[in-house]
Amino acid sequence: MPLPLALSLNLPNPYQSWAPWLKSPSGQALLAIERRWLEQRLVDQFGYHALQVGPSEINALASNRMLCKARISFFAPQPGDSDEEDQQLVCHPDALPVESESVDLVVLVHCLELVSDPHSLLREAERVLIPEGRLVVLGFNPYSLWALHQPLATRYFPPAENPWLSLGRLKDWCRVLGMTPDGGSAALYRPILSKPRWWDRLAWLEAAGNRWWPGLGAIYLLSAVKRREGMRMMKTNWRQRRASASSQVVVGSSVRTSE
Repeated sequence: MPLPLALSLNLPNPYQSWAPWLKSPSGQALLAIERRWLEQRLVDQFGYHALQVGPSEINALASNRMLCKARISFFAPQPGDSDEEDQQLVCHPDALPVESESVDLVVLVHCLELVSDPHSLLREAERVLIPEGRLVVLGFNPYSLWALHQPLATRYFPPAENPWLSLGRLKDWCRVLGMTPDGGSAALYRPILSKPRWWDRLAWLEAAGNRWWPGLGAIYLLSAVKRREGMRMMKTNWRQRRASASSQVVVGSSVRTSE
């Protein structure tokens, strides 16, 4: 890593509508919230290799400190879409061209709802993760007000051709694949609105949603750790070791010589 650009799959790119949609009030809110989530979750995630899968408009690895980072897309970028086209790998979602158990961190950015077989993509993410590696998923909630806009496919809504994956089902799939969910967040309880003034007037729904109906947020983040059966991570208690070392008494043996 960084990885070179692979051959194009010549598939229609639904991410082309991301750029104009992210300029809308709902798109700007999504960017702000997800950037804050990713900064909090990934700034202290250490390792050697990090991989982002999804649209380049959302730089999920910006705050992470790993030196080797790469991006994967399922659609060939168009000229001018990104300043880092030569660092994106275009591949099929059913077979990521990454060595098994070689990546410390995988971030799936709104891509499970864009593939026909999300379980296969999740299985590929688990395959490339090292034991105790971390998976972070950003997704859309099918039980939200945003789901009502999905059939409209307007310029004020992100592309999402396939059914959305609920947070509960995603957790179940992670457990089946040997990954343990260890954290999550949800946000955006307002409907899709094109006018900033109406978006601002409904800001009170965010506080109400976080308190009264947290399961109805339009977007969610799920964090999970890949576990290896029979493997146990041992942590050293440095305070106890220092105390033990300071209390040790050196015993010397005296040698008596006979004359």
